[in-house]
Amino acid sequence: MTPRPIATAPHEDDQPLLLYCPHQGGWHTGVWFRGKWLAYLDTSVVLEPSHWLPVPPDPPDVE
Repeated sequence: MTPRPIATAPHEDDQPLLLYCPHQGGWHTGVWFRGKWLAYLDTSVVLEPSHWLPVPPDPPDVE
């Protein structure tokens, strides 16, 4: 799967995505909320992504 430009990312509140933030250490899980990208685990962190990918599904047989 190839990373997509951030301009093409869905802007649905609370839908986690994998976000590539080159100036913030690389890949982060984030969400779009109130007009900005926030880190999924710490919504006080505003992310500045350049690209995104959908979060992959869980592996089969994971409980």
